[in-house]
Amino acid sequence: MPSPTFELFESICGELHFRDSCVVTNDFLSPERLTELQDQFEELTPDGAFAKAMVFLRGHFRKRGAELPFDFDLASRLFSVRDRAYIDFVASVSALRGLGRRSRQFEMATCNQFGSRATGELYRVGWPRGTSKKAPDFNTYLRQFGFDGRVILGKEKDGGLDILWIPPLGAVPHKVIISIQCKNSSFDVEAADKSFGSASRSLGCHRGLQAQVHVSCVLFNDYIERKKLGKKPFNYVVLGLSDLSALRQRVTIQAL
Repeated sequence: MPSPTFELFESICGELHFRDSCVVTNDFLSPERLTELQDQFEELTPDGAFAKAMVFLRGHFRKRGAELPFDFDLASRLFSVRDRAYIDFVASVSALRGLGRRSRQFEMATCNQFGSRATGELYRVGWPRGTSKKAPDFNTYLRQFGFDGRVILGKEKDGGLDILWIPPLGAVPHKVIISIQCKNSSFDVEAADKSFGSASRSLGCHRGLQAQVHVSCVLFNDYIERKKLGKKPFNYVVLGLSDLSALRQRVTIQAL
């Protein structure tokens, strides 16, 4: 379950999913979650906690090169749509969280939303697929990206590959691949480790580049706060829904 701050964020997106503006009151959170919000920001009043939550959310998105998908005025509590596509995305996928049979729907929505950040090519290849359902057909399909035909063996469905992002770097079979494994759940490090292991072995079945050249990401239907990740380094990138928000600036160039 998202923290009370991000539950508030999702509640706002849920309201703006149906209208262009709305007034957000303290009732958007249950009394229990409102108390948790006050505790999180060490505030005695709901209004104080609400204001600090907005500051936190703005900083959270700016660290990811983005802005909040809505504009707001704290005095009136009036919120209005800034990024309609992202608000609709959050409203849609948050309703899918934890529903195992909706994992394909989550992957499809994630792949489509990733276009606001990515350059190059995006392919949703996870199971279940509409085409290339049989192992030989899927392995043949993956050859266009430089794989050697061994990704799917035995009873494997997708070899841990949900979304493939192919940036415009190099040429097949010496073109980098970013694997995005999608988890339609809240953050779970054990689930992330398991997903990385499967995807990493599949990336090792590439004829042009070794597995460590490629990048593995595990994306949760959640929001990744630094405190969730602990102090140990990861051998993959952990992502959440806020990492799919539209970039403020596509490229930043700095010369020293």
